[in-house]
Amino acid sequence: MSQFSLGVAEEAVIEDAKLKLDLARERLADLAIMGLTPAWLDQFQASIQACEALPTDLTLLHTQKTLTAHKDDLLKQIDRWGHSLRDRCKFAFGHTAYNPFPLSAFRAALTNESKMIQVLPGLISLATQHTAALAVFGQPADYPSQGQVLRDQLDQLNRQQEKAKCDRKVATDRRRQAMRRVYDQLCHLNAVARAVYRKQPPIRDLFKSLAPRASDRHLGILKV
Repeated sequence: MSQFSLGVAEEAVIEDAKLKLDLARERLADLAIMGLTPAWLDQFQASIQACEALPTDLTLLHTQKTLTAHKDDLLKQIDRWGHSLRDRCKFAFGHTAYNPFPLSAFRAALTNESKMIQVLPGLISLATQHTAALAVFGQPADYPSQGQVLRDQLDQLNRQQEKAKCDRKVATDRRRQAMRRVYDQLCHLNAVARAVYRKQPPIRDLFKSLAPRASDRHLGILKV
């Protein structure tokens, strides 16, 4: 979430909330007339701190992108491993019905990690069953185990990436709720202060509403 749901930037809400909190603490004796208390201000501060402690969407997105980059690198390694197996099968069995390499399935899986996870066990089995024939064309003895390591790594990365997507969704919702809480409390504080200082414009204006960014004005964004 790069923006607060009402179009006001998150960093602007937090910055303004801290400023208004400081102003309110300095003028608590006046604001108490409308029911504002030290406990309420402490609660407001706690809401601000709780919101700041949550990971931002940019942080979570970076985690996802990092996992994607690792996965893409791994798919390239699998591509090389699989194509070497394909070439050895071609030399060992030729372009005949005896060639066991599933070329179409392998090609379809090259850009899809979920498909590749399902295709690799068959390729590993192929490399194991035809060890002697493929060894003539340079297949190392540990080639099947190399494929198994790649398959296990891809499976693990795929699970991590899917979990990161779920975590990002949950964290985004939590941050949105936390930001909403800060926003509502900021609205209340502004309203209380402006009521108390109705006859004192210079002080009242210290608690003016948070204006949306210029780029948001055409959307009719509400102000705090």
